[in-house]
Amino acid sequence: MGKLIIYGLMVGSAAFIATTWLVNPFICKKASFWTIGKELLSFAVILFAMGLTVYFVAFLLEPTAGRWNFHTFLDSFKYAVFICFLPYIFFSLVHAPFWFSTLPIQEEFFNRLPAEKPKDVPLLNISSKLKKESLEFYLSELLCISSEGNYVVFYLSQEGKLHKKIIRNSMNEIEEQLKMHACLLRVHRAFLVNLKKISQKRGNALGYRLRLNGLDLEVPVSRNKVREFEEKFAAFR
Repeated sequence: MGKLIIYGLMVGSAAFIATTWLVNPFICKKASFWTIGKELLSFAVILFAMGLTVYFVAFLLEPTAGRWNFHTFLDSFKYAVFICFLPYIFFSLVHAPFWFSTLPIQEEFFNRLPAEKPKDVPLLNISSKLKKESLEFYLSELLCISSEGNYVVFYLSQEGKLHKKIIRNSMNEIEEQLKMHACLLRVHRAFLVNLKKISQKRGNALGYRLRLNGLDLEVPVSRNKVREFEEKFAAFR
């Protein structure tokens, strides 16, 4: 029993070291794509490390006579396969969807997680001027709001997709309903933006043009709003 425990500890340590020092840095490079080829290569590297460990640990735990030969060396790998085959196959099958993914590993993994809204993310309820219609969304989903005549358009990023929600109201009324949220700013007579969603700004003191995450639309910043925009935008960088 004592020998089995020592074998288990040493083989487990070898698998951990091989994963940490070889597989992760050289095969699972950050944001790289996972494939079945990398899966098999990782298995081969870890198996080789485990087989070497079984072979050399046996010199300490078993009689050494007649062990220094190729047959015994291969025999050590046979036991390594028995040790890791079933758990490795199990976890390989669990990760099988990543083998053929076109997304980086981390992005693909998080895209598969169910969307959960933290309790501290405000749920906003916007009502129309006549109170006949309303719109609900989380503050974190809001990209920007634009005015189109007698209507206001909300651009929302929900579950990785862009959605446009339209409600009959004025921009002034919407701004009043949202004034308590510091990350929202009226940057133009026709636009109100979520400062946390700005991915790019270009321009100068005469005015800016903004790009927002996932939105193929440039939002203008009026000249008279530049100073306020710069001050508040800096607070969210």
